[in-house]
Amino acid sequence: MLALRTSRRVTPVLMLLVIALTVPGMASAGQSRTISPSEAIELAIENDSQLRQAELNLSLATLELGAAQVSAVLPAVGLAVDLPKLTAAGLGQEIGASLTASLSLPWGDGALTGGLGFSYNAAASELVAPTWQISLSDVLDLARPNAAAERIQSLKWAVESAKRSYTAAKADLVISTLKTYGTLLTEAKQAEWDAEAVNRLTIELDQVKDLAAQGYKGDQDVNEARLLLLDAQVQAEKSADAYATDLEAFCRTTLRIEETSQLSSIDVSMSDLLAAAGKLREDEIPGNAISSASTVIAAQQSVTTAEDDLRQARADMLPSVTVEAALDSDEWSLGVGVSLDLFAPDRKANVEIAETNLDLAKEKLDSARETVRNEIFNLKASLLSAARAAESLSLEEEKWRLEGQVMTAKRAAGSISDTDWAQFLEEKGAFEIDAAGRATSLLVAHLTYRNALGMELNWEEWL
Repeated sequence: MLALRTSRRVTPVLMLLVIALTVPGMASAGQSRTISPSEAIELAIENDSQLRQAELNLSLATLELGAAQVSAVLPAVGLAVDLPKLTAAGLGQEIGASLTASLSLPWGDGALTGGLGFSYNAAASELVAPTWQISLSDVLDLARPNAAAERIQSLKWAVESAKRSYTAAKADLVISTLKTYGTLLTEAKQAEWDAEAVNRLTIELDQVKDLAAQGYKGDQDVNEARLLLLDAQVQAEKSADAYATDLEAFCRTTLRIEETSQLSSIDVSMSDLLAAAGKLREDEIPGNAISSASTVIAAQQSVTTAEDDLRQARADMLPSVTVEAALDSDEWSLGVGVSLDLFAPDRKANVEIAETNLDLAKEKLDSARETVRNEIFNLKASLLSAARAAESLSLEEEKWRLEGQVMTAKRAAGSISDTDWAQFLEEKGAFEIDAAGRATSLLVAHLTYRNALGMELNWEEWL
């Protein structure tokens, strides 16, 4: 922790040391690593565990879909070889082999299987005529005739869901990293301001002491000036320690680096950013902004599932058809069976349950749409507020510049008290700290709104 427990004037060397410890970009390259905003985001993306899990989930879902699609169109082929048997009479002379292929059917729950068998008698040196067989076995539930296709569709939905989860996780990480980066820059600015306040109050204490020695000030004035300095020193220590602690935690947990680091400033063209934000606000909200939200898509999927469940519940009275067919070199056979439930006591209740679940799913869908809609408008209002704050910055800076001239003149004339002067400096410092972060706040609001609209963030263009 930085300690400034002295009533003497802070030397320029000590002042530079204070700023070097708290202000981005002041530390030399040999002492610490300087991290830019874009580098911080790239490190966060590279090292975030949740994002890696989302990426692996996407890879896993893609692989599972590919495996299901391949198995649906390509047969499984197997080869079995029967070697000669060893018996009490000696080693047998017959060698057999069979080749089988099985293909899943696109309907029902069954497969088409074909087999080809070979046999060779070594004692007689003759090849026995090959045998072959083709068989079909299927159970077709008329309530769900497309069960096989539904599994493929379910896996496709899983891939799309994993893509959305990965994209959302990456966008959230970019925005949260940039927001934390901006917060740290604000803390650094606060630490710089507090260090400057210590230097200023040290000078003022020396001046009060000189006036007290000349009889123009009393011990009470000296004590009050010393108290102000002590308060400033405590605040400077707190702000410097808070910045150092938060920076270390950010580098360790988000960026996954242990070395001493500093942050560079965020240089964004305010005019270009204002123009982009203005155009984004003026454009109509895309029609798919609500429907493409992850929560709305999930709710829509629940409605689709509930509709399928209701359709199946209503079709539960339909029979199941079993088909068994076989053909080989000697004979053929065909068997068909039909089974159904003549009476199911819970059939009507199951239909009512499915209808209620569908109504509930639709209500949740409407609620999700309304929630997303309100979130988009709230983010649009936040973007407007950040843009207005950025647009008024030049006027506010001019106002504080003129007020600084007026207050300085009044202080020189002795027409304002030390308390009024200190309050003015405190308010001016608060403005400067807030003004330094307005560009970052506007950039964060701009990217957050783009993300809510389902647009690419394109954060690289600004950093």
